[in-house]
Amino acid sequence: MADVHRPSARGYILILVASVFYGTYGVWSRLMGDSFGPFYQTWVRSLIIIALMVPLLLATKSFRKIERQDWPQLAVFIGFCICTQVPLYYAFNHAPIGTVQLIFYSLFVISAYGMGKFYLGERITRIKLLSMVLAFIGLALVFGASVLSFAPLGLLLAAFNGVASGSENASSKRLTDKYAPGLIIFWGWVCTFLTHLPISLLIGEHQPLPHFDAAWGYLFAYCVVNAAAFWLALEGFRHVDASIGSLIGLMEVIFAVVFSRILFHEPITWSVAVGGVVIIVAAMLPDLRAISKHKTSRTPIEPVREL
Repeated sequence: MADVHRPSARGYILILVASVFYGTYGVWSRLMGDSFGPFYQTWVRSLIIIALMVPLLLATKSFRKIERQDWPQLAVFIGFCICTQVPLYYAFNHAPIGTVQLIFYSLFVISAYGMGKFYLGERITRIKLLSMVLAFIGLALVFGASVLSFAPLGLLLAAFNGVASGSENASSKRLTDKYAPGLIIFWGWVCTFLTHLPISLLIGEHQPLPHFDAAWGYLFAYCVVNAAAFWLALEGFRHVDASIGSLIGLMEVIFAVVFSRILFHEPITWSVAVGGVVIIVAAMLPDLRAISKHKTSRTPIEPVREL
């Protein structure tokens, strides 16, 4: 294992590439558009990602039995996990990708710290409290400026996804000290598949068979990018100072805004731009403080997206 005091440039590059991949999530969702029902595309993506993860988990010998005493903690993680995919897919298709990403990330930060306090018993330091306050201010600027111009439901679901994803990420900390993170994520995708397939069938979504066309190409690309982003981030953080790695990971937000502007010509208003800067600063503060104190760690202070 790499020495945390001797970070590897390769590790930082892997995290940067992962952030590029994370930043494309809205692009793939938008390109798929209404070609698939929201629950249908979720269970299909889940199945493909499970198939992609199995060889990686076998190769790294990550499979192991989840002990009975850990089932309640896994159930909490899974409860949040299964609430993340459909809301974000809908949001990306009914509101600007950059705006959705900013709303998502602000609630992600707030919820992760909130779960850390009330579920994990972590202390809310002054810097984390300031980070949460700034995230709320950024959220107000972005959400308030956008809600009248775009579908409010899409923006609300982006916010809901941020809460679910941040809580999912924080709740995983009770498990990842004991089990490989990939294994926990694997069970999250398995349960997403097992819940979304029956819902898709019950609500009568069209169940098209796979075939060669653009929509299926985008769906498969989304799956590959999703699995690759997770692996790249996981591998990257093994070789870097986690605080610096977290700052690089925040480029995800910037990449999402840039991609939405270039590919879909989505406008960026001043209030959204200012709110976005405030949100990014909020996410940066804890790790910037750690760096300024010359602290190095394997564990990021800023919660890092895993799915």
